[in-house]
Amino acid sequence: MVEESENTIGVNILDGDAKVAVRKLSFPLMVSLVIGSLYYIVDAMWISGLGVDALTAIGFIIPLQFIILGIGAGLGSGITAVISKYIGMKNHKLANNASFHSLLLIIIFSVIITLLLLVFMEPLYILIGASGMNLQLALEFSRVFFVGSILLIFPQAMYGILRAEGDVKRTMYAMFLSTIINIILDPIFIYQLNMGIAGAAYATLISLLIVCLVIIYWIYIKKDTYLKPYRTYFKYDAGIIRDILKIGIPASIEFFVLSFVGIIMNLLLLMVSNSDYVAVYETGWRLISFAFEPLIGIGSALVSIVGFNYGAKRFNRINEAYNYAMFLGTIIGIISAVILYVFANQIAYLFAYSSTSSMLHEPFVVFLKYFSIAFLTFPIGVVSTYLFQGFGKANVSLLLTFTREAVCAIIFSYLFAVVFNMGLNGVWLGNVVGYTIGAFIAFIIGKIYVSRLLKNN
Repeated sequence: MVEESENTIGVNILDGDAKVAVRKLSFPLMVSLVIGSLYYIVDAMWISGLGVDALTAIGFIIPLQFIILGIGAGLGSGITAVISKYIGMKNHKLANNASFHSLLLIIIFSVIITLLLLVFMEPLYILIGASGMNLQLALEFSRVFFVGSILLIFPQAMYGILRAEGDVKRTMYAMFLSTIINIILDPIFIYQLNMGIAGAAYATLISLLIVCLVIIYWIYIKKDTYLKPYRTYFKYDAGIIRDILKIGIPASIEFFVLSFVGIIMNLLLLMVSNSDYVAVYETGWRLISFAFEPLIGIGSALVSIVGFNYGAKRFNRINEAYNYAMFLGTIIGIISAVILYVFANQIAYLFAYSSTSSMLHEPFVVFLKYFSIAFLTFPIGVVSTYLFQGFGKANVSLLLTFTREAVCAIIFSYLFAVVFNMGLNGVWLGNVVGYTIGAFIAFIIGKIYVSRLLKNN
C-alpha cells in the first residue's frame, strides 16, 4: 500500500529527464493501445465470416461506437491533464479529490450516453445509410452493446487516472487481458453458441467487465496506486469539474468529429460506389488505427509529461519532450508506412478470407496502399495535437482535429472523388492529401506556441 506522501515509480519518471520520460511512458502505452486495437480487428475478422452484410453492419456501427469511446477517452484526457498538473504542483490532496470527481463524471456521462443511444440508434443508423439486412444486423449488435456502455467508458477514463501518475504499465496489462479474453470468447459466442453478430457484442462486454473489476481491485483492494479516489478525500469542488470538462468535452468532441467524418465518408462512398465499400473503409480504418495507435501512445504520454512540467513550470522540459516525441513518432510512422504498403496484399486476406467476402480483397489492398502514404506525416500532426491537451488547451486540440478531419479530409475527398470524377480512388487520395495538410498545420501551430512559451518565461 502506497502512503499519501510517497512517490511511485511513475511519478518519479514524470519528475525526471524529459526524453527518458517520453520513452518509458510511451512504450507501455503503445503496447496497450496496439493490443486494444486488436480488439476491433479480431472482431472484424470473426464477423467477416458471417458475410458482407455483417461486415457492412459493423461499418455503420463503428461511428456510434466512437461516440462511446470518445466519452471515455475524452474524459480520460481531461483527467490526465488536470491531475498530472496537480501532481506537478505537489498538491496530493487536490489530486486525490480530482480523482474522485472523475469517478462521478464517469457515472453521469455513462448513464446519459447509454439512454441516448438506446433511444436514437435506429434513426441514426437509417440517417447514415444503413438499410435492409445490414440495418437489422447493426441493431442486433447495438441492442446488446449499448446497454453496457459504462463498461467501455469506465476503463478508458480510469486509464486517465493511471496515466496522470505515470502508471502506464497497468494500462497495458489491463488492455492485454481484455483483448485475450475477447479473442477467446468471440468464436465461442459468434459460432459455437450460434449467436451471430450479437455474440461479438456479448464477448466484448464480458471482457470489458473483467477489466473493470481488475482496475477496481488495484485501486480499492490492493491500494498501491499514488492517487486515492476514495470517498474520504472527496470535497465537492466545481472548479475541478470545470477544469476536467474544459479539456474532456473538447477531447470527446474530437472523437465525435471522427464519427461525423466516418458518417460523411460512408455517404460519399455510397454516392460513388455501393455499401460493400463502406465495409472496406470502416474495416480498413481498423487496420489503419492499429498502425496509428503507437502514435497515440506517444501523444498520450506527452499529455502527462506536459501537464506535470507545466504545473512545475519547467518549460524547457516541455520543449525537449515535444521534439523528442515527434522524432520517435516519425520513425514509427515510416516503419508503419513500409509495412502497410509492402504487405497490403497479405493483410487484406485477414478480412476477405470467406467466399462471401473475397470480392473485397482487391479494394482492401488499394485502400491500404493509399493510406500508408499518410503515415509519413501523421506523427507530427498527432503529437502536436496532444501537446495542447497537456497544456489544458483542449479547444486548440479540437480545432486542429476538426481542421484535419472535417475540413481537409472531407473537402479533398469530395473534390477528387466527385468534382474530378476519380470515384473510389478519389476518396482515398482525398483523405491522404487532407491528413497531410492538417498535420503540417498542427505542427506549425505547435512549434509557434512552444517557442512563445519559452520566450515569455
